[in-house]
Amino acid sequence: MQKNTQSAERHINMLIDWFSQSSVGVLLLDSTLQCVANNPCAAELIWERIQADKSDGLPQDFVQALRPHLEPLTQDSSHQHATYMQLEQPDQPSMLLKIECSIVHPDAMEQGLFFITLRNASKNAHLARKLKLFKNAVENTGSAVVITNANGEIEYANTRFSDMTGYNLSEIKGKSTSLLRSNMTPEATYTELWNTIRHQKKWHGTLLNKRKDGSTYWSLQNISPIHDELGNITNFVSVSEDISQIKAHDQQLEKMAYYDPLTDLGNRRNFRRTLDQYLHSPSHTGPHTLLLLDLDHFKQINDTMGHEAGDALLNTIANRLCYCVSDNASVFRLGGDEFTIIFQDLHERDAIINSVNELLTLLAQPVQIGFHDVRITVSIGITLIGVDSQDASDLLRNADLAMYHAKQLGRNTFAFYETYMDEKAQHILSIEHDLRNALASNQLSLAYQPQVNAQDGRISAIEALLRWQHPTRGAIPPDDFIPYAEETGAIIPIGRWVLLEACNAAKQLQAEGLPHLKVCVNLSARQFDHPDLIEHIKEALATSGLAPHWLELEITESMLMRDMQYAIDTLNRIKMMGISLAIDDFGTGYSSLSHLKKMPVDLLKVDRSFLHDIPKDKDNIAITSTIIAMARQLGLSVVAEGVETKEQMRFLQDIDCTLMQGFLFSRPIDFETFKAHYKACPFHCRVCLEYNACSIRQDADAEGLLN
Repeated sequence: MQKNTQSAERHINMLIDWFSQSSVGVLLLDSTLQCVANNPCAAELIWERIQADKSDGLPQDFVQALRPHLEPLTQDSSHQHATYMQLEQPDQPSMLLKIECSIVHPDAMEQGLFFITLRNASKNAHLARKLKLFKNAVENTGSAVVITNANGEIEYANTRFSDMTGYNLSEIKGKSTSLLRSNMTPEATYTELWNTIRHQKKWHGTLLNKRKDGSTYWSLQNISPIHDELGNITNFVSVSEDISQIKAHDQQLEKMAYYDPLTDLGNRRNFRRTLDQYLHSPSHTGPHTLLLLDLDHFKQINDTMGHEAGDALLNTIANRLCYCVSDNASVFRLGGDEFTIIFQDLHERDAIINSVNELLTLLAQPVQIGFHDVRITVSIGITLIGVDSQDASDLLRNADLAMYHAKQLGRNTFAFYETYMDEKAQHILSIEHDLRNALASNQLSLAYQPQVNAQDGRISAIEALLRWQHPTRGAIPPDDFIPYAEETGAIIPIGRWVLLEACNAAKQLQAEGLPHLKVCVNLSARQFDHPDLIEHIKEALATSGLAPHWLELEITESMLMRDMQYAIDTLNRIKMMGISLAIDDFGTGYSSLSHLKKMPVDLLKVDRSFLHDIPKDKDNIAITSTIIAMARQLGLSVVAEGVETKEQMRFLQDIDCTLMQGFLFSRPIDFETFKAHYKACPFHCRVCLEYNACSIRQDADAEGLLN
């Protein structure tokens, strides 16, 4: 018997020795729940924690809590039982014990012992709570969270991911994340992604992914690798946001920044960005071709039909340009009525000409706007990218120079950039610069051309015409500088000076006792629109002392059509001053009979182009006859400009037009010469004021043209 007891004790001691260094507490209890043996960890968990003496036995609250879990073991010794027990102690944090109970039978013991293991589960419980909290946070976060294994196969996905993609975790668990690929994200992006995370670095970027229903969405993703204690990657965690709305907003901003809102073509900024890419990108070897297109007389469409009609026309032009060019071309609207086209890898002259001629043909087709068929033409400037220049600004300037050259060729055509155009541009720039000083330097003067009543040869009026005598270039024709004066605004002070000078001339003739003549002065478009126009007119009349009815102001049809109501109001204010009003170059604009009836004008000046080749040109005969008959019906006087031959004078007389102006009677001459000839004729009835006047007058008399 003693031998059996000793054997049992050895067995018990051996068990305790096995667990002496364990972090698991071990208790051996007999059937009365007295502690037979324990290891150090059990002593620490049970007695040392409550500072109790082991000789006092197990704490009663511990025993009472433990008893219900031990009783079933007495019925079935093979049964094992596990439970948790919360140990509370004042001034100490509570402890959660995990208790596992079973029966062991040490050698030679008839009755078994309760073998109880004790584990401090507080830390695990804390971790479990944290894990549960983390999982709850992940499930309810606004971001989609996916966890994959090292091969990219999905192990976990939260609710937000399901909401975002339409996939439930059960559908995709174990599947590759490649199921989200839309094939619209560049493959290079995926290559960079995997290279980054496989080198244990975080990847941040955007992917265009595909939902379960096939629709796409933009995903902003942060992917991080997870590795074990040895540094091996075990998982990847992806946190993503659906940024489709942000992308749409960005695309809208991009469109506003880089696209024309009217035509949806790329705008000037887009054009410059694209042109820079062609110049500097290795993928665009070139050379390429740049076209600059400008609509001819587009302003007249806006002025006569309104800006809505102009916008409709611009849209049609844009659509036609896109239709006409091939896939290797890009079309842009720079603004206003200017468009550009970049043709990639098109540089052979014949091929360029063929493409441009196709454009001209298509764009010349009529455009239906409202109830009107509108025809518009374009002038095109052409420059070669990488040949004419490597600089974007220079290329655009080259195309601009070529385009203006095309307009000078008669419009509705094209021109290639040539280096001489730079010299011409410099000449124009010099003209503009010198023009600013011309007035102050007394380089400007007025020449006068008479209007003659062919019935009796009397001079009825004189027209003041601007001349520029440049100190080094000599006489510069009006057509070479007046457009630039208009464009730069220099025409305002120049026009103000012309008005005063012409009134002074008319007043001087009166002061010297000569028969009074009306002086005619042209108003430029910029003058007519100037808010101080009326004051400038009053100033000229007051300073010169000329009575208003001896002044006639001439405006063109196009000036009147830009803003009809403004034109009528301005003309009425001038008319109320007693000044005569004439429409110059009549027949070349877009005014209608209804418009003309509203205008408080006194006289029409038939444009010289309609007298060309009369009497040979039957069309010009019909147009001129119609204009004069219409003017008569409206009670307006008529002056025919550009009369150079006796045949033209005879034709005009036959249709009852007696007021004429042209080289047949006199070229424009300076004031002193005009005054001398005007004085020399006692009857003031010369048909021509030049030195051959008498012979012309005699010929006219002999043919009965002046009777």
